[in-house]
Amino acid sequence: MKDFLDKETRLSEKRRRNLSILDAIRRSGEASRAEISRLTDLNIVTVSNYVSKYVKEGLVIETGLDISSGGRRPELLKLNPEYCYSLGIDLGAPHLAIGASIVAVLLDVTGKIVAKETVKKERESFEKLTDRVLDTAGRLIERSGVPSSAIKGIGVGMWGVIDRYRSIVRYAVEEENIVSYTGLLDQLETRFGAPAMLEHDATLAAFGEKWSGIGAISGAENLIFMCSDSSCGLVMRGELYYGATKSAGELNINPPRSDTEESSPDKCWAGYGYGCCLRSRGLDLGMPARARAYLAEHPGEGLRLMELAGGDPENIDFDTIKEAADKGDEVAKKMVDDAGEYIGAKIAFLINLFNPEVVIIGRGIETAGDIFFTAIRRSVRRWAYEESVKIVKILPASLGEDAVAVGAAALVTQDFFSRV
Repeated sequence: MKDFLDKETRLSEKRRRNLSILDAIRRSGEASRAEISRLTDLNIVTVSNYVSKYVKEGLVIETGLDISSGGRRPELLKLNPEYCYSLGIDLGAPHLAIGASIVAVLLDVTGKIVAKETVKKERESFEKLTDRVLDTAGRLIERSGVPSSAIKGIGVGMWGVIDRYRSIVRYAVEEENIVSYTGLLDQLETRFGAPAMLEHDATLAAFGEKWSGIGAISGAENLIFMCSDSSCGLVMRGELYYGATKSAGELNINPPRSDTEESSPDKCWAGYGYGCCLRSRGLDLGMPARARAYLAEHPGEGLRLMELAGGDPENIDFDTIKEAADKGDEVAKKMVDDAGEYIGAKIAFLINLFNPEVVIIGRGIETAGDIFFTAIRRSVRRWAYEESVKIVKILPASLGEDAVAVGAAALVTQDFFSRV
């Protein structure tokens, strides 16, 4: 089981150069030695020495000659996509409010998804979830035709507060479930013969967007990925920020125990209808519960929403609200707008604190559409300082449901690059 908390994983100068050169080739698609030197700020002799080793090992291929501006035409280089692969697995959201799925992807060294498997998540024990993950990964590899021996590592994305020292995860938003992840990683390593590591899903989503995203996302040195309002992944100065125990990114206070006087029902941490941003409303931002409460107080409104719910308020979920809002239902539009205002205040606080270039909204909530993002940006302008607002971009996840799994596989690839 791979432990990225180990201080020995801090990059040496050689490993930083490996990573810098190989990632420059990956991002360029094809590049000459001179171009790599320019992109990495390494001298041409150093680049040539490293590249010669990569070519000898078959990781990098010489593809032909580039157009010359004078003198000898430079040789172009690219990564060999068949050299090795990495497996990324997203265990899915901790509850099923927004169509949670187990997602597994297989990436080649260029970052291209060569195979993907998605399985709808069920309410089940962690042991049964482990079995489903193993079966899903097995089907993925079999369908891809890639031999297990070519897989250099397995990355797993999981929700919750991770305790590296005890190898457990505590889901901190609703039920306080505690699970051990050691068995899952051990079984993955045994079955597929590759080292496995586990990381926070929001952290991996942030890395996936940075690694494979386009435009403003890939160029951002400071980036925040919002897993709805429950947690976030942080990229600071171009690198993942983990915190002292790799638990950074939780967006909620830890509520008092139920046996203390402070946990009385009138406190803001006791429920989701409090209007306080210090606790999560869930991946659906509490929209279904708020819609049901509103309709109970305003009978006769929300006719399109009720129609989509089959006349039963209990059938209202995130998807019905989203569809009703798209069709002009005023109650549904209000729920989406209120949710955007709420999470926008939370994002404004993070923008004031970290001053990022990009904030990415993901984990399914980004599909709420234009009304949602308009409300977020309006709220951010209201609560964040002008100096930070004028530069930040607020965008939906470019990788959609693949963000965590791609980030998990990409983190494995990055580690491989550094160790060549």
